[in-house]
Amino acid sequence: MSDIEHTLVVLTGDVTVSSIFAAHAEMAGALRQHAPVIVDISDVSEVDLTFIQLLEAARRAAAEKGQDLTLRHPADGAVLEILRRGGFLDDDASDRSMFWLQGEVGQ
Repeated sequence: MSDIEHTLVVLTGDVTVSSIFAAHAEMAGALRQHAPVIVDISDVSEVDLTFIQLLEAARRAAAEKGQDLTLRHPADGAVLEILRRGGFLDDDASDRSMFWLQGEVGQ
């Protein structure tokens, strides 16, 4: 059993297809720790669908292992815009919407 309370992943700046490798490596490392993972995206300034795909894949992988993966704060700014444009928030009650919005419907 690990004595780590949780693993914090802080993603900042531009997290797009041109820089996703570093974010992927950080997420994969965090998921290997077997502790709950908290992802801080509050300082992410530019994203594209690769960022959304990365976190969606991490969310599903964590769920399959019974590992908690949460956002430190609800999605906003550039992240929220990509989620809306991509149709990821169509169902306010879905697991996906709950993950991204942390229950804050109508953001």
